Formats: sequence, C-alpha cells, structure tokens
Amino acid sequence: MLTNTILFIPSILMKHRFSGTIPSMLLSVLIGSVLTYLFTHAMMTFNGKGIPEILEMFLPKWVNAVLLIYLGFMWFASGGLVAVSYSRILQRFVNPDLNLFLLIAFLGIACGWVATNGSRSVMYLMEIVLLLNLPMIGFILFKTVTNENMDWDAVRVMIHYVWQWPNWESLAASTYVFTGYINWAIFNRTFRVDGRLSFLWIVTLTGTLVLTSTFIIPIGFFGTLGVDDFIYTWVSTADSMRMEFGFVERVLFVFLLLYLNVAMLFITVTWHVGAELMKSVIPKKYQEYAGRRPRMTSGVIIAVFLLLSEWTARMFDEKHYMMLTSAWFQLRLPSEVALVLLIFWLGRRSKS
Repeated sequence: MLTNTILFIPSILMKHRFSGTIPSMLLSVLIGSVLTYLFTHAMMTFNGKGIPEILEMFLPKWVNAVLLIYLGFMWFASGGLVAVSYSRILQRFVNPDLNLFLLIAFLGIACGWVATNGSRSVMYLMEIVLLLNLPMIGFILFKTVTNENMDWDAVRVMIHYVWQWPNWESLAASTYVFTGYINWAIFNRTFRVDGRLSFLWIVTLTGTLVLTSTFIIPIGFFGTLGVDDFIYTWVSTADSMRMEFGFVERVLFVFLLLYLNVAMLFITVTWHVGAELMKSVIPKKYQEYAGRRPRMTSGVIIAVFLLLSEWTARMFDEKHYMMLTSAWFQLRLPSEVALVLLIFWLGRRSKS
C-alpha cells in the first residue's frame, strides 16, 4: 500500500488526470474492497494452508504447476520493480555517482537474505518496520496537507473531471494500492483464524486515504499542469518541503530514509512469497534436499530473479521502465481478480 509512491503510480495517475483518473480511483476503492473481502474470507476456509496446498487439493498437477510458476513470476516482478525503481531514486536524488547496479545488488542481497527466513519471522519483521515508520510517515503527510504552499484551488479544479469514463491504465495502477491482502496466499500457513475478521474496513479506509493523498498532494504543490514535469512525482513533492525547526531541514532525506525501510520490507515480503510459491513446484527428486535446506533453496531462487532484475535495469531506461511497470500493472489486475475468484470458488466448493 505504501510503496505506491516509489513506483510510477503517481505518474500514471497524473498522466490521465484529465481523462479518467478520478473515476478510476473511485472504482478501484470498490474493486479493492470486494477483492479483499472475498479473498480473506475464502482463505479463512483453509486454515493453516497456503495457495500451493489449496490448489494441490483441487487441481491437476500440471495446471497447479503452471499457475504457481506464473504467480511466482508475478510476485518476484513486483519486488524487482520496486528494487530497481528505488535504486534509481537514490541515484538521482542522493548521489548521481552511485552505481545503479551495485545499489540494486545491495538491496536485493539484503532483502533476499531476510526473505529466506520463515513466514512467521518475516511477519514479525513487518510489524516492527511498520510500527517504527508509520508514525513518521503520517507526520509527513500531515505537514504536507497543512503546508502553506498547498494550493487547494488546484485540487478543487479536478472535481470537474469526476464525470468521465474510468481509464484502464489508471484503474490498474489505483487498485495496486489495495493489493497487500494477496500476500495471505502464503502467510495463511501461519494463521489459525476462527470466526470472522471484523476490521477489514480499516484496509478500505487506509487505502482510500493513501490513494487520495497520492493524487491530490502533488497537484496541490505543482498545479494541474506542473505535475507533468516530474517522473518521480512524490519524491519531488517531498523535496519541495522543509521542516524549519527539524533536525533535518529537507524533508526529502527523511522521506527517502523512511521509504527505504518500506521498500526493503516490500521486496522482502514479495520475494519471500514468490520463493515459497516456486519451491512448491520443485520436482520430487529434489524435494527432500529442498526440505532439508529451505533457506538455501529460497536463496538460489531469489538469486536468479535478482539477476533478472539487474538485466531489466540495464535494458530499460526510466521512460521504458515506466512503460514496463504500467504493463505489469495491467497484467496484474485481471490475474489478481482471476486468482481471488478461483480461491473463493474453491472455498465455497470445500464447504459443500
């Protein structure tokens, strides 16, 4: 949810701000909330089981293997996109002399090493990082909306563009804000949930606030036309602020430090889930070895995808990488909807 400012989501939303972004955002809240509800309640039907175990119960082996490999690629791609994007942000805004490929390797090795741990350990890390970083991120957002340079007239102008048809590219990017629930595909192995979840509305509320702030704050700072001048819209927004009495005057450096933690957490979680999905399709003759050395097996899988991330960073510049990210968003949305509906159907089938 928080990594949307690191990826090109703000830029995609600004690209279509006059041609369907706002209705796409409104529709994404509905879609994200429905998918969250369906998936979490379906997974509660299979207490202690992840997606690999669930699919194995109902689908033929070859279909199961194809699906898991595809899902594993999608999860690794999401982490790789963040690793490359954030490395480029650090290179551009901190020190242009930094070697991009060494930055990607550093992030990948650090996150990959943590991702090889067990699911429960990764979840504990998630709690710690969020507890330490969310208060400061919330403070920065508060300082942003109360900043004297925030032009609310520019934000009000965007109301005129509500009554338009949603834009597919904006819709695919907007729904990504709500997609964190899908990691339950593996973390459900550690849960034993009885009853029902009572606080799913918090996901909808938080996602709506994050998505709204992602869109309106850059417009408030740069205007309805000025936001076109930036690739990393939100990073440039943070660089437009300063804390007069703060221990670090430029908000940019605090922002980058906080989102470094968030980015590394996101990469760790997605690569952990991707590695677990890939491990579930290892041929039988290697499963005994993989079971004895699970961390090494995960490490080898992650290393392959880290090299693939390095290759994409070398092949695509920022403009084409943004196009690649947008294409991945547009592939992810129907894939995610199909996965949620499949698990929901299997959940209903298991009850009957």
